[in-house]
Amino acid sequence: MSSDYAESDKAPAKTGTIPALWSAKLIPHSAEFPDPYELIGDAYERISVADQWEIQDPKSEKLPYLAHIKSLSTSWKTLRHLADWMQVGTTPLRWNEIKNHPEDRERRAHKTNITFVEYQPAAEPKSIPIQTSSALRETLQSLSHEPGKEPPLRLFVVEDLSQQVIKQLGERFDIDPHFFREQIDDYVWYNTRDPWAIPPSLVSSMKHRQWFRLRNMRLRYHKTEEDYQASRLEANSWNVLRRPDNDENHWHYLDGEGAVVSIIRTRTTVWIGKDKKCGYGTVGIVLLDPTVSQGRPLWYDRDNWLPTPKMETKVYPSIKSSVSWFEDIVQMTTAFPWFERSEGHEINAQVLAKPTLYTICAEWLVVCDYVRTRLSQIEWELEKPHLFRSKGDAIDSSLTRLHTWRRHIPVFRSMVTETLEHALPAAARLTTPSSYSSTAPSSPMSYTGRSLTSDKIVINFNNADGFEDIVPDFRRVLTAINELQERVDRLTSIVTSEISIEDSRRGFKESHNMARITWLATVFIPLTFVAGLYSMNESVSALKETYGWYFLTAVPFTLIVMAIGWVVGGGSLMPWREKKGVGRENKGK
Repeated sequence: MSSDYAESDKAPAKTGTIPALWSAKLIPHSAEFPDPYELIGDAYERISVADQWEIQDPKSEKLPYLAHIKSLSTSWKTLRHLADWMQVGTTPLRWNEIKNHPEDRERRAHKTNITFVEYQPAAEPKSIPIQTSSALRETLQSLSHEPGKEPPLRLFVVEDLSQQVIKQLGERFDIDPHFFREQIDDYVWYNTRDPWAIPPSLVSSMKHRQWFRLRNMRLRYHKTEEDYQASRLEANSWNVLRRPDNDENHWHYLDGEGAVVSIIRTRTTVWIGKDKKCGYGTVGIVLLDPTVSQGRPLWYDRDNWLPTPKMETKVYPSIKSSVSWFEDIVQMTTAFPWFERSEGHEINAQVLAKPTLYTICAEWLVVCDYVRTRLSQIEWELEKPHLFRSKGDAIDSSLTRLHTWRRHIPVFRSMVTETLEHALPAAARLTTPSSYSSTAPSSPMSYTGRSLTSDKIVINFNNADGFEDIVPDFRRVLTAINELQERVDRLTSIVTSEISIEDSRRGFKESHNMARITWLATVFIPLTFVAGLYSMNESVSALKETYGWYFLTAVPFTLIVMAIGWVVGGGSLMPWREKKGVGRENKGK
């Protein structure tokens, strides 16, 4: 990427129709995508292609925050991927094609969709949309504070990320680069060569961060396969690396023909710190994932937890839910507090995290309900096979659908457990006014040369004070996920047993078919033998009486052979007649 992209905020000139994005058909980690290690190298060897996107800024004048990240990457190696991401404008996996499309590259570098919310004492919150990187720069430069007055509470809600958003927010508030590194991609596990791998963090280190992450799943209903594929292509235009996946649980008995429910892993990262340039006022930054425009939220989306207005209410709250993940959280943030009736309610720093936590928890409840529905459908199939499975239809499809949840549910449990054990205590710690809150390090280098807290201060890092209202809901989600895991394990055992029974029944029927063939062959053995015996006579005219002798000898001989078979076979001359009571379909007859 040339240095012009780091400096210019001008959109490229439009000439006619904008060409389709290069990434319209090449989705990273899909079957059609090239070998990623040939494109960008691996964790052990940095290939020469990385020099193509390198931004030369020797004096760190244009992108000082990027230079800061590069200097840290020698000791904090995972930050190297963030530096590459900023220089490319998105995941380096897209570099091979994006380098040939300067318009798309410019768009990605300057993409900005932020809502700035400011809470002044005894005043209504002020919400300002920010749609360009130049508007973000002007907003940050305009932040001020009058000496002698309480500093305002400020919040930046960010959808997607870009080079300029990271640069400006990182520089202005001296943010730990790991905060942005955590948001740019999402992987459940890593291959041994992945250059984007992140090692697990020590809990003792996480307790001193000024940020925390939240992970969850989102569902979306698509009426057709084409609509679902279009959503995958749209997600490929985001800068952060996310991908909607088909849950492979279509139930053709009641689901719409061709309908798909997509499931996407979602990350939300929250930073809460102090603005040193504005009287150490509290500032929050919430990084959110975008939402595809194709499809619709499953059912009626999340529950609206706002109190229902009374009949005498003159002005109803203007909440338009299910717009997008970003817009929904912004609306809930500006509507906070939700349950206090007094107009003069004091706004505290909890507003920086609570709307996001409530929204994520409500989304989890929908996900649990959906998984419960799919498992109930499988149970229904097992209970009433004569209704849902035609004769001879395999049960393997049920096992295939179960494998989806066997793979996903442990990930669900890990996400919710992480929220309860790390995110909620961190949110409580960062939003609680205290004398030691400003001593939390803002970047990795801030650890050097000073003690984190005074010896007289005792910090309870497991405390979730201020968030007790949402903790029971997250515990409820965790309990539901554990129950779903037990249900999946139980159903898997039942389905595998059913498959074994079906295989045994199929083998039993095949053995009966073989018995029929054997008896048929046995009948013709004596007939063939006698026919061969009489065929030794060369004179055909002399065989007039032979035909009579043939039947007089062949028929009794055949009966004798069948009698021997009857004795050897256990007394059954009709093996094709199955006994009643064999097989599930004969039960109760």
